[in-house]
Amino acid sequence: YFGNGDEFQMAFNFPLMPRMFISLAKESSFPLINIINQTFPTPDDCDWAIFLRNHDELTLEMVTDEERDIMYKEYAKLPKMRLNLGIRRRLAPLADNDRATLELLNALMLSLPGTPIIYVRDEIGMGDNVYLGDRNGVRTPMQWSYDRNAGFSTADNEQLYSPV
Repeated sequence: YFGNGDEFQMAFNFPLMPRMFISLAKESSFPLINIINQTFPTPDDCDWAIFLRNHDELTLEMVTDEERDIMYKEYAKLPKMRLNLGIRRRLAPLADNDRATLELLNALMLSLPGTPIIYVRDEIGMGDNVYLGDRNGVRTPMQWSYDRNAGFSTADNEQLYSPV
């Protein structure tokens, strides 16, 4: 991805992200330490982007079958929470909206080598909607309030350009 430092300056570290959740579920640092030891160094002026969630499903393409089973059992108990080889949940629901777990995951991410990325709305613990199709379950509009249309508009649904 990085070339000799003349291509991408930053790339998502996809193998690292699920290992944070696996380590939490197993109460073991081994999955995380193991993947860190396998991660190749970046060229000067380049870095890995480390993250807990992004705008797509939490990809499980780069984990073992055993690790994938742990992730599904712990974080995607219902089939509608799964998509492709991943989990379509936002960060707060993955942590059962538990503040201590969210703080632990964020502290862990912030302590790892790389550039931390906080996905928009995760900083406020926004939820998801697993009833929406495909990746839209984690791409919901900002939930400004519990009011009609999440506080964006008082218009009727059919008058909105796009559903809220």
